[in-house]
Amino acid sequence: MGYELVKLNDEGEPFDVINWDDTNYFRLNTEVIGRARTLALWGAGIILNTDMIDSEASRAVLYDNQPTIEQVTTFNELSKELKVEWIKPFTTNNEKTVASLLCIEFANNLRQGLETIQESPVRPDIDLDLLWEFVEFLQNSPNGVWLE
Repeated sequence: MGYELVKLNDEGEPFDVINWDDTNYFRLNTEVIGRARTLALWGAGIILNTDMIDSEASRAVLYDNQPTIEQVTTFNELSKELKVEWIKPFTTNNEKTVASLLCIEFANNLRQGLETIQESPVRPDIDLDLLWEFVEFLQNSPNGVWLE
């Protein structure tokens, strides 16, 4: 289970995707999109350093116990107060169009979180390069994305 994103063309339609490494296509699994959301919220200053540390500690405990998909999904759900406008489209993988402005705002906050983490004692056990690629993908989606 994951999130698949396809860039939109000038007519607002998803580009045709040729294969998995097509530049118009990006996929994140449930765990990684959850971490991207947490980092973006941290980058935006919506959650604090202590929240980030608590989240990573809880995540480590969860993954030490080989969680089910349902447990991972539940863990990565955001509370209502954290669902700010720019993050809402990225909280479910129901089919939808995400406006370019929301993509840019999410990307900018994720970028800030990634830059902050470079100087922080909080070091999530995740491939940060993939998240940097996600930032670039969103920032290079001038017409928005189709998400499912």
